[in-house]
Amino acid sequence: MTDGIRSLITRYRLPGQRGSGLLEVLAATAIMGTIAVVFLTAIDGSVAHAALVEERLTADSLVRTQIEDIKSLPYDPGNYYPITVSPPAGFSVTIDVVDASPVAYPGTLQEMLVTVFRDGRLVLAVETIKVDR
Repeated sequence: MTDGIRSLITRYRLPGQRGSGLLEVLAATAIMGTIAVVFLTAIDGSVAHAALVEERLTADSLVRTQIEDIKSLPYDPGNYYPITVSPPAGFSVTIDVVDASPVAYPGTLQEMLVTVFRDGRLVLAVETIKVDR
């Protein structure tokens, strides 16, 4: 022990007392327990947040890849584009295409909604357009 701690302990000791009392040991145990609970709670929160970030990054990658693949395909007036990505286990991708052409130029504009689900729960939905050029 350092000299400062030793002098602090001996200062509060009764004459003839040796060692630590039960109350001191209980107080030290309570303090260490509180510190351990705070530390473990912080670690648990970090792990849960990391899993959520990984899920969102996977969904973002799937959506971006699918949109780029759709934009590279020729314009389909039938409003159908295939799912070209292979989602990991538990993930699924859907594509909803709606004709959004102005009356003056029918069949020239489509709104697309690419949606990613994980175990049936919505993770990410991105809407974009495709123009027949």
